[in-house]
Amino acid sequence: MRISPTGFNKKIRVNGIKLSTELVQINLLNASSPEISRSLFFRHLSQNQINAPFILLTGMEEKIQVSCCVEADDINRIKKVVAEEPNLKENVEFISSVGALSMFPHRSNLKLMGLAFYLLGGAHLPMYGMATSISSLTFITDYSRLDEAVSTFLKYVDLPPNHAPFRQEVHMIQKKR
Repeated sequence: MRISPTGFNKKIRVNGIKLSTELVQINLLNASSPEISRSLFFRHLSQNQINAPFILLTGMEEKIQVSCCVEADDINRIKKVVAEEPNLKENVEFISSVGALSMFPHRSNLKLMGLAFYLLGGAHLPMYGMATSISSLTFITDYSRLDEAVSTFLKYVDLPPNHAPFRQEVHMIQKKR
């Protein structure tokens, strides 16, 4: 499918594109006591020294939804903790083999975000999560399709000279002192 959004005759400048290592997305589903499930889950991540490079909380009061991504290598430890915890095991969903694609817009307006939604949808790339900050747009999609997502974006974004999408290779781990 050829994607040709109207109104994008000039590429949008971005300061860079970063790709994550392989991740697993964990969604905390609505539990009978969501605030207990959330704090319990993140306490277990901390106690087991598991980093969550992407955390998304949305909603208000009792209706807060939580998703996070962890390194794929950590999934067995997390599944063990969840299986042993009655307040968690019925309320956790795993999405294997996802990746984060982060773009760093340069004084960009909402055009880049709208374009990103349009392009990902047009390329039939799943979007499991999305977050924005003042300096980045991050999309969670299938890890095996990150390069396809980048190729789709490169037709419409302008990277600085001598910059190629950066694939993260360093893993941060927690160590007890």
